[in-house]
This record gives sequence, C-alpha cells and structure tokens, in this order.
Amino acid sequence: MSLTRILSPLMALTVAAGLMIGAAPQAAAEDAVVTAQRELAQLQKEATEVQSNLNQSKEEQATAQREYDLASADLADQQVLVDQMRVQIGRVAVASHQQAAGFDAVNLFFTSDSEDSFLADMSVMQSVTAIMDEQLARLDAEQQRLTDLETTLSDSLTRIDAEITEQTNLAAEYDQKISESKKVVSRLSSSQMAELESAQNQAVLDANAQLLASALAESSERTSRDGTTTDTSGEGIWPADGPITSPFGYRTNPIGGYSELHDGTDIGAACGTPVRAAWAGVVLSARYESGWGNRVIIDSGTYKAAYNHLQVMAVAPGEFVEAGQIIAAVGTTGNSTGCHLHFSVWVNEVITDPQTLF
Repeated sequence: MSLTRILSPLMALTVAAGLMIGAAPQAAAEDAVVTAQRELAQLQKEATEVQSNLNQSKEEQATAQREYDLASADLADQQVLVDQMRVQIGRVAVASHQQAAGFDAVNLFFTSDSEDSFLADMSVMQSVTAIMDEQLARLDAEQQRLTDLETTLSDSLTRIDAEITEQTNLAAEYDQKISESKKVVSRLSSSQMAELESAQNQAVLDANAQLLASALAESSERTSRDGTTTDTSGEGIWPADGPITSPFGYRTNPIGGYSELHDGTDIGAACGTPVRAAWAGVVLSARYESGWGNRVIIDSGTYKAAYNHLQVMAVAPGEFVEAGQIIAAVGTTGNSTGCHLHFSVWVNEVITDPQTLF
C-alpha cells in the first residue's frame, strides 16, 4: 500500500474535521443572532405594550384632571348658593317666629273682627309655613349637590394620584425593558451586530412584501366596482394633517439601540383625525394586522398605499375610493406608542419613501 493511499483518507478526515470545527463557531454565531433577534422582538412587543399603557394612563389622568377642575369650579359656586340660601332661610325663620307670636290660633279667634279676618290670618300662617318647608327642601337638595361635588372632587384627586403612581411604575418598567435589550445586544460581537441589523431590516422588508402579497391575493378573488383599478401618476394628496414625527429610512431602534428600517412615514396627529386616500384606487384590504393594528391598503395601479394604526376604518375591501376621500381615522392600534398615522407606499411593488412622491 502506497504512502499516498494511506495519507489520503487521513487528509480527508482532517479536512472534514476542520470544516466541522470551522462550522461550529459559525453555527454558534448564527444561533446567537437568531436568539438575540427573538429576544429583542419579545422585548420590543412588551415595551410597546408598556408604552401604550403609559399613554392610556396619561389620558386617564387628563380626564380626571378635567373632572377635578369642573367640580372645583362648580363646588365654589355651589357653596356660595348654599350659604345664600341659609341666610335667606334664617331671615324667613326670624320673620316667621315674630309673626307666630302675634298669630296664636286662640288669640286670633278672640281678637279677629270677623270670621273672614280669622281665616285670612290663618292663611298667612299656613303660607309662611309652606314657604319655609319649600325652602328647607330646596336647601337639602342643594346641600346634597354640594356633598356630591365634594365627593367627585375627592374621587378625582384619588384617580389623579393613582394614575401618577401608575405612570411612575410603567416608566420604571419601560426602562427595565431597555436595560434588558441592551444586555442582549451587548452579548453580540460587531460582526454579529451587523448581521442582526441586516436580519432585522430584511425581516421588515419580508413582512411588508408578505402583507402586500396577501392583500393582492385576497383582492384577486374580487373585482372592483367597474372591474378596473386606477393607474395613478403625478402628485397625490397627503393623507393626514400633522407633523412628520418619524421619516422613512434607517433609524436607531429605541429599545435595542441598533439600526433598523422604518418602512413608512409617521404623521403625528390626534386620534380621530381624518385619514384621506392619497390616490384614487381600489381597497385591497381593510382589517386588523397584528403589529400594524387596523390597516387599510389601497391599490392605485403604479402606487399602492398602506394606512396603519387606524382607530376606525371607513372603507371595505373591493370598494373604489376617490383621491382625498376619507377612508379612516388616525388611531394607535397595534404596536403603537401613541396616536399617529404610519403611511407606507409601494411604487411598482417596491417599498418607497412617501415624501419623495409629494
């Protein structure tokens, strides 16, 4: 047996072993990135829920504060009214007492000049008593309203204090999520971090493409009102009034601190603000989509637009809409940290910065 024939199997085993040894760190690196991605996604979801609860608490506090302010103003007016009624009733009581001294029924019978005079004097006594009873009943009612206002005031203060405490706890919980996310990221090497960013951004693009494909597939089973879509070109209509709070493009994830793709433009607007169709077209889908919340996608031919985190949707799949038509209202559904419209646009099926089209 030649030396070559002996060494060849050994070399093959050595190469194979080397590949396996080299593959192990690579597999470990991939596992680390996948694990980090999964952990960060969960922390992102939890942090968004905490932020949503925080916003809700602030709204509850604002409502309680408005009730407190109204009750406080009403209480001051009510106190003045009750005090005035007490003074008035006191004066009537004194006058009634003085009259009663001269209107003793037996005295009246013997001192009255006639039956008519006696009956008239008795009527005066009864009228005074009736007035007193009516005023006392009204005072009781106004006093009860005063007590109710004081209770409302106290309840509002209690709610305000409770919401402030809740917000403090939620803020601490949110900070904890950020701290946990930083620990996850800190375990990664620079190359793993770059891989994580690439994976995260690709996941955004994949999810985006999948949602559009799903909407298109759903719409293929329907026809529009006239059997066609509108091929739109040129300028469209900006969908909602409000400042740009987060533009399209890469940004630093507030939770993990890594770069991520923001696949649309966030328009800061109050919940309930009208949302208009940017272009005429056919509604592909109008439904709740996980992290996107209530989401409407409209096919305008060249352009396809998605309107996300909506409070309510005013259109249905298959419906034809005109440019500028109100299709929904701004909301904060899905993974949202506050009222805003997340506006996404595809041009020829490619996700595109909406601001470059207007």
